[in-house]
Amino acid sequence: MLHIENPNIKQFFPLVTKSISKGMDALSNGDNSYDASPIEIYAQKIFSRVYEIDNALKNMLITMEYLRKKNHEDSEYNFSEHHAHHIENLLLRLTSVVDRSYLLAGSTILMESSKIENQNGKNKIKKALLKSYPISSAILEEMNSAVADLREPRNKVAHQAGFSNQNLCVLQTIENAKTESLSIKEITDKMSYDNIKEMVSDESIEQYESVLLAIDKLVTDLINSLSLVYTGLIQSNSPIEN
Repeated sequence: MLHIENPNIKQFFPLVTKSISKGMDALSNGDNSYDASPIEIYAQKIFSRVYEIDNALKNMLITMEYLRKKNHEDSEYNFSEHHAHHIENLLLRLTSVVDRSYLLAGSTILMESSKIENQNGKNKIKKALLKSYPISSAILEEMNSAVADLREPRNKVAHQAGFSNQNLCVLQTIENAKTESLSIKEITDKMSYDNIKEMVSDESIEQYESVLLAIDKLVTDLINSLSLVYTGLIQSNSPIEN
């Protein structure tokens, strides 16, 4: 289920559509701005945060589909190049879900975007959550733990070099060999090229799919842990002041 379909988030949809309708009316009248109520602005912000999370998760599921492919017949690039590309994409997006979840939590408890969308924003959100929403804070810490081992390869991909590992290097060596040299034959005599591809693919799926599923569940847990905030604001019909 998309997280935007979570009942705690879906209850904001009428407010979001109302605000969008006002914006469309303003646009059709040639106006550059329109008036939205505080709760409508809040609803749009929360909806946007959750949509960003869903979009990242969706793209990672697409990536997992490609990681299951053993052949790319219509491509000029070989298997190892495709595989490394999709792993890099996955690493960058997976850690971004955690960052976006922090932003969702911050916006939920009415923290200003300008104060949380910066380098020190996560620490500010942590401090605010620990004070009043310890369960939500613990869920976010669990998210951090789930991707902790991926931070280093993610940063390497982002700032230093592309993704690689020992088995992928073996594939690259075979694929880049101009001829079936004796050294390459020593490798393929022990395990065929297709079997090595399958092993590389299976290893990646096993490692990253479990993390993806864990993060997806934790996003649900986070939203549900903040349900009283959402329901309270809906019932009061306007965001409360901190």
